[in-house]
Amino acid sequence: MSYKKMADTIVNKCLKVGEKDVVIVSTYQHTVDLAEEIAMACFDRESDVLTILDTDRVFYHHLRVLPESNLRKTSAHCMGLSRYSTVNIFIGGPEDPKPMSTIPPGKYAALFEGEQPHGDYMRKQKIRIGYLGIGAVTPQRAKAYGFDYEKWKRMVTAASAADPSEMLKLGNKLATVLTKGKNVRITTRAGTDLSCDLGNRKAFVFTPKLTKANMDKGLFGVSIPAGDVTVAPIEKSVKGKAFFDVPQPSVGKLVEGMRWTFKDGRVKSFTAKRNVNALKGMWDKGHGDKDRLGSISFGINPKGRLGFLENYMAMGAVTLSLGDNDELGGENKSDAGASASMSRATVEVDGRVILKNGKYTI
Repeated sequence: MSYKKMADTIVNKCLKVGEKDVVIVSTYQHTVDLAEEIAMACFDRESDVLTILDTDRVFYHHLRVLPESNLRKTSAHCMGLSRYSTVNIFIGGPEDPKPMSTIPPGKYAALFEGEQPHGDYMRKQKIRIGYLGIGAVTPQRAKAYGFDYEKWKRMVTAASAADPSEMLKLGNKLATVLTKGKNVRITTRAGTDLSCDLGNRKAFVFTPKLTKANMDKGLFGVSIPAGDVTVAPIEKSVKGKAFFDVPQPSVGKLVEGMRWTFKDGRVKSFTAKRNVNALKGMWDKGHGDKDRLGSISFGINPKGRLGFLENYMAMGAVTLSLGDNDELGGENKSDAGASASMSRATVEVDGRVILKNGKYTI
């Protein structure tokens, strides 16, 4: 998918930008070409567009020099833009993740804490949000995580072009089962055995299409690529253990062999065979319900593949996320979280197998 095609998709098909919209396009130095295509596509729709450029140098400098007390303050610029914009489009992030590991975890936690009121306000204002994952696909990031850059880029490009209508068919089936379900159990040959109640909470289908069903529930974000069904469990009901066989990228390192153990609805053990502090270091510094399971996601993108940044959308992948889930109808409030994925899981809802060894059975 070319940048022009990607811009047309996010502007016209996903977010349906029009002449009454005020659009903010946020880019980094390596995604300026894509940002230009998006801005021009917005102007073609006669919308009002502002493009904001960040750079790796500035991003890492502000984290190094600002104290945590300052990072906890919500940006007046961000809040001001949110008061009048109707659409925000984000492209990637820093080009090189390697310097992330040199920043103290407490600074990331402070940054997330300061950003939370901004995110809450955007949801309150019903700002439509688009995110383009191709911006995260860089040679520097591939080198840091040991990815095959060309293979990763081909995968994200193919997944970005996947047919949303096909994903919706499977997604709606899954969402119906999960929404009507009372209990879910997840097992793997690696040792996962986790169960929790669902309590008739609504399951949401996420594709590159901004659906009325999601907007009616206050969810106004879309991503390219995308493809998952996500549900918030009854937080206090979670028990058991989760072993993640898919490495989780975090701050320039791969967290491998991660394990979580739950008791009385809270994480009692958070370990990994390698680089655990690359993820747990930030998580430890967070506040609120960071130790409660926030969501369970099921990948439905037929072009998605495990082993990169976008594990959650790979067909048949199961992803667990800790922390904030109020936008999904849950009760968790937190400024910190953690996510990890597993392959070849078997999932039962009220005793009915919906996923067997990573293959859907519905």
